[in-house]
Amino acid sequence: MTLTWDDVENVLGEDVTLTLKDDFHEDVHQTQFYDLKSGHTFIFRHLTFKDKKLAYDTDYYIHLKERFWIYRENRFNLVCETESDFLDVLYDRFERNKEIVLIYANELDTLEDTLYEGKTPKTFMDNWFDLKKDISRIDRYLNRQIFANKDYFKHGEKKQGFPSLDFTNYINDIQFLMSTGQGLLGRLDNAHNYYTSLKNDKLNKNIYFLTLLSGIFLPLNLIVGFFGMNTEGLIFKDNPLGTMYVLYTLGGILLVSLLGFNLIKMIDRLLFRWWLGRSKVYNKMASKVEDVQQKWSF
Repeated sequence: MTLTWDDVENVLGEDVTLTLKDDFHEDVHQTQFYDLKSGHTFIFRHLTFKDKKLAYDTDYYIHLKERFWIYRENRFNLVCETESDFLDVLYDRFERNKEIVLIYANELDTLEDTLYEGKTPKTFMDNWFDLKKDISRIDRYLNRQIFANKDYFKHGEKKQGFPSLDFTNYINDIQFLMSTGQGLLGRLDNAHNYYTSLKNDKLNKNIYFLTLLSGIFLPLNLIVGFFGMNTEGLIFKDNPLGTMYVLYTLGGILLVSLLGFNLIKMIDRLLFRWWLGRSKVYNKMASKVEDVQQKWSF
């Protein structure tokens, strides 16, 4: 069973039909509900993938003559006859949208796991940007879905036989899916901040290493420069073993500098950080856990 534009015009009138033709012939249209007095339309935009990228498809529904019709190939094909059956159609589209959101959630899980395990891929920022862009688009899409479905609910709850409770649950499911998407956006921001902190920490370590090298070789350069002066009365000038003494002095300074910095780092790590810092934290946590276990043991 089908309808033509002439059939629609006979019910809605010429002016309304012309407006519908403009909307129904758009390739991509925002989700929207229209009350047409003698019927109503529900333009449903849903998520899909095209050319391996997130995209949208649009279904155009109209309610005329107590039936729901979908517009395809310049004709209106019968979909269902009751509001409950039409809600099932919307739920089917919602389940597809939910699957796509879960796919992005799984991708974010993988990205987080590699990041927090210290296996950050070189393409992290590219992957992060793609996820951020698509999930932001999904968030805007779901927000628009909620507005359109609430308009439909306000229109339908006045009619007898409208599944108000089921439709309320349907809107709540969309809101929950939207909150899930917003949670993914928050996790993306946390992952980006952690990635940035790792990069900054690596940069600081490189700068610290260069500073150590400068601190070690600066006194050596000063000593070499001192003994390289063409002046009288230099130390070891007339000593046949003078060159060896200078080499021993330079080597000793280098050895003391290297061992001294490592010794300081070892003392800082083992004594101050672990024994005085970390161990205290874990001791406090362990004592609190033991208190809780004793309190609730039977």
